[in-house]
Amino acid sequence: MFNQLDKAQSGETIAIIKTNLGEMRARLFPEIVGEAAENFIELAQQGKYNNVPFHRIINGFMIQGGDFTNRNGTGGHAAKGPRSNIGDRYDVRLTHLRGALSWAKTSLPNSIGSQFFIVHPENGTHFLDHPQNGGPAEGYSVFGQLFDGFDVLDAIASVKTDRNDRPYEDVLIESVKIEKMA
Repeated sequence: MFNQLDKAQSGETIAIIKTNLGEMRARLFPEIVGEAAENFIELAQQGKYNNVPFHRIINGFMIQGGDFTNRNGTGGHAAKGPRSNIGDRYDVRLTHLRGALSWAKTSLPNSIGSQFFIVHPENGTHFLDHPQNGGPAEGYSVFGQLFDGFDVLDAIASVKTDRNDRPYEDVLIESVKIEKMA
């Protein structure tokens, strides 16, 4: 029986997210949400997340990064190449729990590029889940779940930010390494 909060199992795909404030490890779910997880895996393998900032940080809500083109939340694209996006993928087994990795997007359908966020609060942000009878652009697509490094998530979420939720000092994703859990 699948549980989003389980520790990574042998053979599962994981991401090691190294930041300038420490390391986080996440399970990824390509077998559940397909392209939604594969897009992250491919972008990481292409090195697109290397030295990219978490450009939007809201303590008690989420940390957002992944804009490798403009580095400010206005850029990025899917792994397929410039100006590419992917569509939402939902599964009832995946929800916006603390530590969930989910795609940022615009209000339009099929607008997922490279920007993602990690849910911060203890009680999650379930209002971001896809509603059962929602339209094609409602809700956000969870594709992974932290299983280690919650102290780093907390440290990032606690940095001082300006009124636009941008950190005063860079919080960088130094690298994202994809591997199979031993």
